[in-house]
Amino acid sequence: MKPFKILFVDDEEINLLNFRMIFQDRYEIITALSGEEGLQKFEKIADIGLVISDQRMPGISGTDMLSKMYDIDPDPIRVLLTAHSQVEYILDAINLGRIYQYILKPWDTNELNHVIDRARVLYQLKKENISLTDELAEKNKNLKLTNQKLINVNIELERDVQRRKTLEVSLRESEERFRKFALATQDIIVLFNIKGKGLYANPAVENLLGYKSNEFLKKPLALALHPDNRSVVQEEIAMLLATNRSPHPREVKIQKKNQEYLDMEMNLFCIDLSGGERIVGSMIRDITQRKISEEQLRLSEERLGDLSAMLITAQDDERRRLAMELHDEFGQSLAALKLQLRAMENNLYNSNECFKENVIDGLRELRQYVNMQIENVRNLSRELWPMMVDHLGVDAAFESLISGFLDHADIELDINMEAIGKYFSVEEQRHLYRLLQESLNNVIKHAQATNIQVRARVVGDQIVLAVHDNGCGFDVEEVSKFTGKRRGIGLQSIAERMKILCGKMEINSRPGMGTSIIFTLTKDRDCK
Repeated sequence: MKPFKILFVDDEEINLLNFRMIFQDRYEIITALSGEEGLQKFEKIADIGLVISDQRMPGISGTDMLSKMYDIDPDPIRVLLTAHSQVEYILDAINLGRIYQYILKPWDTNELNHVIDRARVLYQLKKENISLTDELAEKNKNLKLTNQKLINVNIELERDVQRRKTLEVSLRESEERFRKFALATQDIIVLFNIKGKGLYANPAVENLLGYKSNEFLKKPLALALHPDNRSVVQEEIAMLLATNRSPHPREVKIQKKNQEYLDMEMNLFCIDLSGGERIVGSMIRDITQRKISEEQLRLSEERLGDLSAMLITAQDDERRRLAMELHDEFGQSLAALKLQLRAMENNLYNSNECFKENVIDGLRELRQYVNMQIENVRNLSRELWPMMVDHLGVDAAFESLISGFLDHADIELDINMEAIGKYFSVEEQRHLYRLLQESLNNVIKHAQATNIQVRARVVGDQIVLAVHDNGCGFDVEEVSKFTGKRRGIGLQSIAERMKILCGKMEINSRPGMGTSIIFTLTKDRDCK
């Protein structure tokens, strides 16, 4: 333990020697002959616990020195030696130098010894108090830091709790949205583990496949697939688990409860759970209607290609027919007419009266022959282009068309037609004429009918044109699937013209029951 340090200040050296001789065995004694020297040693030497100073000294007094020491370090105990006994003086000195105790000169050794003992104890108590205060301050600082950490941890815990609550709410909302989606969607949603055991199936399983959810989950998904699809789907599931990348949607066939297979589209996906577990999910969509639409589109495109080819063929056939008509009919007729004209020219040079009658008869026959050829030219022109529609309208053209059929076809015609031409433009009237013309041609060529009914009526805001026959009829659904030459160009051209007119065509027919073809158009048409 370090000895207690005492700084003794007195301007008389004998007093310094006496003090050292008495107390040096018990304490570490430091002496100074003046207040200035005392201040210097106080500043240089550390841990001085007691300062005893005479009051009257050259230079600064004892109280002034003790006051300055207090400003430097207030902890050391300060004791003043004085020869004055006046109370006012002593109080002033105590207040100025912040004196712990004063001792009157000459000092008594025992008294001074007791003062030093009490000062030593008091100084030690001060030091301990300072140490405890510093320790308490350090602990208080650490406590504040710990408390701040606890506050921060508490804030973080509160945030974490709030985040957990928010996540729980979001999870519940997400689960509710998933539940509502799974219940409302028409697609099948299936979840199963990596071993293929079913975990969840939504109600669409029953709607599309006929299984209850628990029934469907009892069997592995692979067994529900068509044998041709099983290996491919299993490979895609393995690839999905290996790469965590969903494969492209795949068309598959899935067996229903009634053993039938349904065309479906399968989308596979993988879900990683927090515990490291992985599950595989699939959304399965019924694509039956899409497949039907795709097949109809394919047939439509095929028929369109067939129609284009048949139109080209029809154009070539029509050109060939016109060439043959012109060559066989008009070419030969004009050649015969030329020969007759030459014969008549020769007869005119003959003055014999008997030949005049022959010339007149020849001219009469020639005029009839020319009229017949004129009629043939008109018929050919009418077949090529319905000029009467342009000049007189479709209603007059209908009458002419039907009259032509009455003259050339051995079929009974029942006609009941209202005037409908005023509801159509000239271009539309040409299409209407072709509709009736093609319909009647089809009856003549294919129906083997003995009776045809033709109707044209205005019913409210609709115009209805209909042709009924009592012929052999046909299977409409079967014929609608025909493509190429089997289908023919007649019905296709009729259907295309109805699209141009923005109308609806209805064909009712059965084998042996005749055929009805009904064209329905509205007065206010918008074909844009």
